[in-house]
Amino acid sequence: MLQDFRHSLRLLRRTPGFTSVAILVLALGIGANTAVFSLANALVLQPRPGRIDQLVGIFSRDRTKPDHYRDFSYPAYLDLRSRSDVFESVMAHTFSTVGISDSQSNGIPKQTFAAIVSANYFSTLGVRMAAGRAFTPDEERPGANARLAIASYAVWRRGGFDPAFIGSTIRANGADYTVIGVTPRGFAGTMTLLSPEWWFPLGSFDIVVNEMFKQRATGLTDRAHYALNLAAALRPGVTREAAEKALDAFGRQLDAEYPGTDKDQTFVLSGLPRMSVSSKPQGDAPISAVGVLLMFMAALVLVVACLNLANLLLARGAARRKEIAIRQALGSGRARIVQQLLVEGFTLSTAGGAAGLVLGWWATGALSAWLSSVLPLGIELVVESSARMIAASAGFAILSTVCFALGPAWSLSRPTVQGDLKGELGSTARLSRRFGTAPVLVVGQLAVSLALVAAGGLFVRSAITAGQADPGFAIDRHLIVSLDPSLAGYDAARTTSLYRSALERVRSIPGVEHASVASIVPFGEFEEGRPIRLKPADDPVAADFNIVGSEYFETLGMHVLRGREFTRAEEELGTTAKSVIIDRPLARKLFADRDPLDQQILVGGREGEPAQTRTVVGVVSEMKHDMFDIEPKPHVFVPSGSMFRAMMTLHVRTAAGVPDAAMLATLRRELQSLDARLPILSAKTMADHRYRSLTEWSVRAAATLFSAFGVLALLLATIGVYGLKAYDVARRTREIGIRIALGATSGDVKRLMVREGLRSTIAGVAIGLPLAAGLGKLVSGLLYQVSPFDPMALTGAAAVLATAAMLASYLPARRATRVAPLDALRSE
Repeated sequence: MLQDFRHSLRLLRRTPGFTSVAILVLALGIGANTAVFSLANALVLQPRPGRIDQLVGIFSRDRTKPDHYRDFSYPAYLDLRSRSDVFESVMAHTFSTVGISDSQSNGIPKQTFAAIVSANYFSTLGVRMAAGRAFTPDEERPGANARLAIASYAVWRRGGFDPAFIGSTIRANGADYTVIGVTPRGFAGTMTLLSPEWWFPLGSFDIVVNEMFKQRATGLTDRAHYALNLAAALRPGVTREAAEKALDAFGRQLDAEYPGTDKDQTFVLSGLPRMSVSSKPQGDAPISAVGVLLMFMAALVLVVACLNLANLLLARGAARRKEIAIRQALGSGRARIVQQLLVEGFTLSTAGGAAGLVLGWWATGALSAWLSSVLPLGIELVVESSARMIAASAGFAILSTVCFALGPAWSLSRPTVQGDLKGELGSTARLSRRFGTAPVLVVGQLAVSLALVAAGGLFVRSAITAGQADPGFAIDRHLIVSLDPSLAGYDAARTTSLYRSALERVRSIPGVEHASVASIVPFGEFEEGRPIRLKPADDPVAADFNIVGSEYFETLGMHVLRGREFTRAEEELGTTAKSVIIDRPLARKLFADRDPLDQQILVGGREGEPAQTRTVVGVVSEMKHDMFDIEPKPHVFVPSGSMFRAMMTLHVRTAAGVPDAAMLATLRRELQSLDARLPILSAKTMADHRYRSLTEWSVRAAATLFSAFGVLALLLATIGVYGLKAYDVARRTREIGIRIALGATSGDVKRLMVREGLRSTIAGVAIGLPLAAGLGKLVSGLLYQVSPFDPMALTGAAAVLATAAMLASYLPARRATRVAPLDALRSE
């Protein structure tokens, strides 16, 4: 075996061109698979820190409505934590956006994602602080308002691992907090992608949590304030089924004790998902399915690489027929020759695997950095080299050896000594008979490549369609500026005054046609829903809820179909007007063909709050918050003066010809001159906001990834066709010379070579189109309003592949015409 390895190294060194191409092909195929595996490993396969994977989430479900879940109140958390017969430990957590000012933000509040957690949060998850300490039970007590914070490892790293970081002060929502700890590297709470940057004690809930994340205006001790998610470690020896049975009885007990808040409540236990924290059990099936799909696409790239290399080995083997025949004549058996040829293949795979590991590691780092830079929310994705990653790369290399080397080795080792030792080495007919599988392999790699190119084309079409879809409001000349004065510590009165002054100032800026405010922005990360009824006994209609100012619909370019917009008077906080505007989808659901104007509807409050009776004063056209919504959702709008929100967004409609960048700079300058401490969370065009939205980003990300697979497969197929045709031309030099000597023109030779390539191309396209249609059907759930059989994508992919394949056949054919007949006749 060692002798075979040394021999294969000498052989590969003597053919640097072939060796370089082979290693490049393998590196691309193995590198793509290593990169995808590394991401899948980091997101789904890699164990989470501590004992997170052994914990269970606790979920509160309505007995009478099996699909209805809700969060927990703090008193309910205490009740469950007391069940030491079932649980070893129960922790509580929730999330919010917090305005952080520190040395890295130059004193300007920056909106960050934060978690508010119980004292036993870190111990329940089984993680230790990288520095400092965790929270204490006293700091968890509601109303304690301990101004303490724990930072993520990423925050500490950005600060240069300052040894004085523990004990330093940050400002959160305008108040000073002391940093007491740092979480370990790679810790993202119970999730693996979206990571909080800061953790605060549960006792500071009332002063830290943004009202957007509060279910009620009351404090955390209110049993009807359902704001917490729970996770627990089961007591040793207690199964999940036994725990649910005990908790079901406990739920009935709470039902009897607290019928107003715990009626019909039962408890469900489920594993903690990696991608989200929700009041409803959610598995990792969606992200796992995406991971499997990406691995499948990467595997197809590796298939193309292996077919490519098998072809090259078959063609190269033609030159070694005499060598192999001599070995057979000297007594080498077929198994011995197969072993030698497999060792040569394994040597190539080892080099290609090493190069693929490096390439895959680089691609993974680049991809994770790209994710961190373009996602609308900050992420902490830690992808490290590990034994698992190296083992995966080695596995891909071994699999590649079997795929590309075994077939050629078996074919080349056939015992045909007598024929190969005769003077038939130049016979093209014999080459064709011996290596007749080569065209089949070419057809195979072209067909698989076409499927991958077509899939990339489908996702590109999907991204273009999503970017051009009509959301129901104007995108151009539309600027948005998100503000949250509460992040600077401002109360409701001062915040309201700031918004009033800001609107007055912005509306007076030359070049501004209209301006308004809204609590929810289309394409944003947050939505707020409310149940709408005509009568208390009616079944509710779920509608997206938005608090808006006057001129909102005019600013967005939406049509008021009936009635009016809100007035400036209704924009003033404390207005007694109970008006409401609904959109056409909601009007149809509530009133069918009746006129909704001046009709009263019940707008549901947050969990536990009574519904408000409001009078419909207007009906507007429909709009889409999320482009993946098949039909526009119903919307309900209430005036900003009737309900307070600290975090609002200014919508500004500019006059034609006003540059967006100049107006954005003017808006920032005017708002800063109004109040230098006013936290401006973002200022951008609506087009940019839409472009960076999570929905459109996901479509573009899919287009980028699948297009990359397609381009890689196309590159490999082109290399394979070119390499095989170039080798074929070199082997047929004598034949070509004879043809030229007998009067064939250069055009005749080119047509001969290209015609042979054309046959393989036509066969590859014919087989590849059904494969492409099948792959399109497989990924259809990820496409946006594009058919998996989209003719433009399929014909475009076929045209691109055919052009590349024919070009790869033509270039060696053109070189063949430059053969001098006398030189060709001397060659063998």
